[in-house]
Amino acid sequence: MKNTFKIILVLFFFLNIFNSEAQKVKDTSDNSAYLLKSEKPKFQITFPTNYKLEDSKTEKGLKTMFYRAVKNDDVYMFKFTEHKNPAVSSDNQVYMNASLESFVTGIHAELIKKFEFKEKKEKGLEAFLKIPDTQMNVFYRVLIVKHVQYQLIIITKAEEKTEEIINFFKSFHI
Repeated sequence: MKNTFKIILVLFFFLNIFNSEAQKVKDTSDNSAYLLKSEKPKFQITFPTNYKLEDSKTEKGLKTMFYRAVKNDDVYMFKFTEHKNPAVSSDNQVYMNASLESFVTGIHAELIKKFEFKEKKEKGLEAFLKIPDTQMNVFYRVLIVKHVQYQLIIITKAEEKTEEIINFFKSFHI
Protein backbone atom coordinates (compact mmCIF):
# COMPACT_ATOMS: atom_id res chain seq x y z
CA MET A 1 0.00 0.00 0.00
CA LYS A 2 2.84 2.40 0.86
CA ASN A 3 4.53 1.67 -2.49
CA THR A 4 1.29 2.30 -4.39
CA PHE A 5 0.84 5.62 -2.61
CA LYS A 6 4.45 6.60 -3.39
CA ILE A 7 3.99 5.73 -7.08
CA ILE A 8 0.79 7.77 -7.30
CA LEU A 9 2.47 10.70 -5.53
CA VAL A 10 5.50 10.58 -7.88
CA LEU A 11 3.24 10.34 -10.96
CA PHE A 12 1.17 13.28 -9.75
CA PHE A 13 4.34 15.32 -9.18
CA PHE A 14 5.76 14.59 -12.67
CA LEU A 15 2.46 15.15 -14.43
CA ASN A 16 2.05 18.55 -12.81
CA ILE A 17 5.57 19.59 -13.78
CA PHE A 18 5.16 18.56 -17.43
CA ASN A 19 1.64 19.94 -17.70
CA SER A 20 2.58 23.33 -16.30
CA GLU A 21 4.45 24.42 -19.45
CA ALA A 22 2.01 23.35 -22.16
CA GLN A 23 -1.20 21.58 -21.37
CA LYS A 24 -3.48 19.52 -23.56
CA VAL A 25 -7.05 20.17 -22.50
CA LYS A 26 -9.96 18.61 -24.27
CA ASP A 27 -12.52 21.22 -25.25
CA THR A 28 -15.81 19.77 -24.00
CA SER A 29 -17.89 21.95 -26.31
CA ASP A 30 -16.50 20.11 -29.35
CA ASN A 31 -14.90 16.70 -28.91
CA SER A 32 -12.76 17.16 -32.04
CA ALA A 33 -10.92 20.27 -30.79
CA TYR A 34 -7.82 20.26 -28.61
CA LEU A 35 -6.37 23.21 -26.80
CA LEU A 36 -2.66 23.83 -26.25
CA LYS A 37 -2.10 26.45 -23.61
CA SER A 38 0.97 27.91 -21.94
CA GLU A 39 1.53 30.60 -19.35
CA LYS A 40 5.20 31.20 -20.15
CA PRO A 41 5.32 32.20 -22.90
CA LYS A 42 1.66 33.06 -22.78
CA PHE A 43 -0.38 31.67 -25.68
CA GLN A 44 -3.15 29.31 -26.58
CA ILE A 45 -4.13 27.56 -29.79
CA THR A 46 -6.76 24.97 -30.63
CA PHE A 47 -5.92 22.11 -32.98
CA PRO A 48 -8.69 20.42 -34.98
CA THR A 49 -7.65 16.98 -33.65
CA ASN A 50 -5.13 15.35 -31.31
CA TYR A 51 -1.74 16.98 -31.47
CA LYS A 52 1.70 15.70 -30.62
CA LEU A 53 4.84 17.37 -29.35
CA GLU A 54 7.25 16.60 -32.19
CA ASP A 55 10.34 18.37 -30.99
CA SER A 56 11.53 20.23 -27.94
CA LYS A 57 15.03 21.59 -27.60
CA THR A 58 17.07 24.27 -25.94
CA GLU A 59 20.39 25.26 -27.45
CA LYS A 60 22.47 28.40 -27.98
CA GLY A 61 20.02 30.62 -26.13
CA LEU A 62 16.98 29.34 -28.05
CA LYS A 63 14.16 27.23 -26.68
CA THR A 64 11.95 25.65 -29.34
CA MET A 65 8.76 23.60 -29.04
CA PHE A 66 7.12 22.12 -32.15
CA TYR A 67 3.63 20.56 -32.22
CA ARG A 68 1.86 18.74 -35.06
CA ALA A 69 -1.59 17.32 -35.80
CA VAL A 70 -2.90 15.55 -38.90
CA LYS A 71 -6.53 15.56 -39.96
CA ASN A 72 -7.87 14.40 -43.35
CA ASP A 73 -4.39 14.59 -44.93
CA ASP A 74 -3.97 18.20 -43.74
CA VAL A 75 -1.03 18.86 -41.44
CA TYR A 76 -1.41 21.53 -38.75
CA MET A 77 1.77 22.73 -37.09
CA PHE A 78 2.55 25.19 -34.33
CA LYS A 79 6.05 26.16 -33.32
CA PHE A 80 7.35 28.72 -30.90
CA THR A 81 10.90 29.78 -30.24
CA GLU A 82 12.00 31.76 -27.21
CA HIS A 83 15.06 33.79 -28.09
CA LYS A 84 17.55 34.79 -25.42
CA ASN A 85 17.24 38.46 -26.35
CA PRO A 86 14.17 40.35 -27.52
CA ALA A 87 13.92 41.36 -31.16
CA VAL A 88 15.32 44.82 -31.78
CA SER A 89 13.14 46.27 -34.54
CA SER A 90 10.06 48.13 -33.41
CA ASP A 91 7.62 46.17 -35.57
CA ASN A 92 9.70 43.01 -36.14
CA GLN A 93 8.96 43.13 -39.90
CA VAL A 94 12.60 42.39 -40.77
CA TYR A 95 12.63 39.27 -38.61
CA MET A 96 9.23 38.04 -39.79
CA ASN A 97 10.23 38.49 -43.45
CA ALA A 98 13.49 36.64 -42.77
CA SER A 99 11.53 33.84 -41.09
CA LEU A 100 9.17 33.56 -44.06
CA GLU A 101 12.05 33.64 -46.55
CA SER A 102 13.91 30.94 -44.61
CA PHE A 103 10.77 28.80 -44.47
CA VAL A 104 10.08 29.19 -48.21
CA THR A 105 13.69 28.30 -49.05
CA GLY A 106 13.74 25.41 -46.57
CA ILE A 107 10.73 23.63 -48.09
CA HIS A 108 11.53 24.69 -51.69
CA ALA A 109 8.17 26.44 -52.07
CA GLU A 110 6.93 29.26 -54.24
CA LEU A 111 5.61 32.34 -52.46
CA ILE A 112 2.24 33.23 -54.01
CA LYS A 113 1.15 36.06 -51.71
CA LYS A 114 1.91 37.60 -48.34
CA PHE A 115 0.18 40.18 -46.18
CA GLU A 116 -0.08 41.44 -42.61
CA PHE A 117 -2.51 40.23 -39.97
CA LYS A 118 -3.13 41.42 -36.42
CA GLU A 119 -3.27 39.53 -33.15
CA LYS A 120 -4.36 41.95 -30.49
CA LYS A 121 -2.11 44.97 -31.11
CA GLU A 122 0.71 42.92 -32.65
CA LYS A 123 1.32 42.78 -36.41
CA GLY A 124 2.13 39.43 -37.94
CA LEU A 125 2.93 38.17 -41.41
CA GLU A 126 0.78 35.67 -43.31
CA ALA A 127 1.63 33.91 -46.57
CA PHE A 128 0.25 31.42 -49.06
CA LEU A 129 2.77 29.10 -50.72
CA LYS A 130 2.72 26.38 -53.35
CA ILE A 131 5.11 23.45 -53.26
CA PRO A 132 6.18 22.80 -56.88
CA ASP A 133 5.70 19.35 -58.41
CA THR A 134 3.15 18.45 -55.75
CA GLN A 135 -0.51 19.16 -55.16
CA MET A 136 0.38 20.69 -51.78
CA ASN A 137 -0.07 24.25 -50.56
CA VAL A 138 0.99 25.97 -47.36
CA PHE A 139 -0.76 28.58 -45.27
CA TYR A 140 1.83 30.21 -43.01
CA ARG A 141 1.75 32.76 -40.22
CA VAL A 142 4.57 34.20 -38.17
CA LEU A 143 4.32 36.59 -35.24
CA ILE A 144 7.11 37.88 -33.03
CA VAL A 145 6.28 39.30 -29.62
CA LYS A 146 9.23 40.55 -27.57
CA HIS A 147 11.55 37.55 -27.49
CA VAL A 148 9.12 34.85 -28.71
CA GLN A 149 8.54 33.86 -32.32
CA TYR A 150 5.30 31.97 -33.09
CA GLN A 151 4.72 30.08 -36.34
CA LEU A 152 1.45 28.50 -37.52
CA ILE A 153 1.70 26.28 -40.57
CA ILE A 154 -0.89 24.26 -42.45
CA ILE A 155 0.09 21.96 -45.31
CA THR A 156 -2.91 21.04 -47.43
CA LYS A 157 -4.22 20.36 -50.92
CA ALA A 158 -6.72 23.21 -50.45
CA GLU A 159 -6.08 26.35 -52.47
CA GLU A 160 -8.34 28.48 -50.30
CA LYS A 161 -8.63 28.57 -46.53
CA THR A 162 -11.13 26.01 -45.33
CA GLU A 163 -13.24 26.59 -42.23
CA GLU A 164 -10.81 24.43 -40.21
CA ILE A 165 -7.81 26.43 -41.39
CA ILE A 166 -9.58 29.70 -40.54
CA ASN A 167 -10.54 28.31 -37.11
CA PHE A 168 -6.97 27.14 -36.45
CA PHE A 169 -5.63 30.63 -37.22
CA LYS A 170 -8.40 32.34 -35.22
CA SER A 171 -7.82 30.08 -32.20
CA PHE A 172 -4.30 31.41 -31.65
CA HIS A 173 -4.11 34.05 -28.91
CA ILE A 174 -1.23 35.59 -27.01
